[in-house]
Amino acid sequence: TSAADPHLDALDEAAMQAGLRGTPPRLMGNAMLRVTYHYWFHTGEILAIRQLLDHPRRPEFVGDLESRASYRASTR
Repeated sequence: TSAADPHLDALDEAAMQAGLRGTPPRLMGNAMLRVTYHYWFHTGEILAIRQLLDHPRRPEFVGDLESRASYRASTR
């Protein structure tokens, strides 16, 4: 992930609004959110399995999302 940080840090609003080819076509920003949420979905599945197996030291919360990744309305 550290190798991707310089590229991701360089993305500005214009880059996030850029279209990506594909079916269906998506904006870069929407695609990045989709990948993040998909990752979290599978993390939740893994944690559910760990809970069923009674594994110790399971994380209980992803963090302070309200302050670190709060919703921002589009300026469109």
